[in-house]
Amino acid sequence: MKKVWKILWAFTLILVLLSIVFPVYMMLQFSISDRDSFITGGEYSPPFWPFHPTLEMYGTMLSDARMIDAALMSIVIAVLTVIFTLIIGAPTAFGLARYKVPGSAVLLVAILGIRFFPDVASAVPILEMFTKIGLTKNVWGVMLTHTLVALPYVIFISMGVFEAIPKDLEEQAHVLGASKFYSFVHVVLPVAAPGLAASAIYTFLLSWNEFIFAYFLLWGGTDTLPVFLQRTLFETPPVNVLMTIAVIITVPVIIFTFATQKYMKMGMTAGSVK
Repeated sequence: MKKVWKILWAFTLILVLLSIVFPVYMMLQFSISDRDSFITGGEYSPPFWPFHPTLEMYGTMLSDARMIDAALMSIVIAVLTVIFTLIIGAPTAFGLARYKVPGSAVLLVAILGIRFFPDVASAVPILEMFTKIGLTKNVWGVMLTHTLVALPYVIFISMGVFEAIPKDLEEQAHVLGASKFYSFVHVVLPVAAPGLAASAIYTFLLSWNEFIFAYFLLWGGTDTLPVFLQRTLFETPPVNVLMTIAVIITVPVIIFTFATQKYMKMGMTAGSVK
């Protein structure tokens, strides 16, 4: 019976890995395919690997001024969203987790209630309000909406992180003469770094992939990459163009995730040592 379970477990694991790896393989394959590898005219099936792999499409897309502007816009918005969300979310979560705030349960439900409404329902009112105060067609309007969308999740995740940190660390810092602000910044935050890094990754992904608010708020200005991809679809491009854009959109997420992981490892013991 144990062998059967092991076989089922291994089979399930293989299926999960294939479901993750196969789409990535398809993106890479078509992005480096030559014309004969994906335009077959029905004479033969597309090959498992391109006949003559080429990086020509990457050169074409990376020299496209519209795509470069969209990539820079996406990066700036995502990074600013992460910074603002953590600056607001981490202290808020710490206060709710550490101190007995009257009505904190109601407050938390109200914060999470922001996400009860679909983005499409919020897009038009936000567009109307931001148009009046001049926050359309620029980075700040989209960044603020992404911060609003990500903040409930970051607060909820961070509360669990802070609740898991022993109060003894702060109390020992207070005994040594540290202020509450100093102990929060130099003792609590380093220990909370793994959870906050996970929140940062989630926030970056949310902002990087967000489409609705970016589409409405940046109308007539510089697009983000998801909006740029959607506009490219209207031009009915070859599949290698779409897959090349998909790979380019994926790479910064991988880089950001790996860059943040080191803080997840460093944060485990840094605060307790201090």
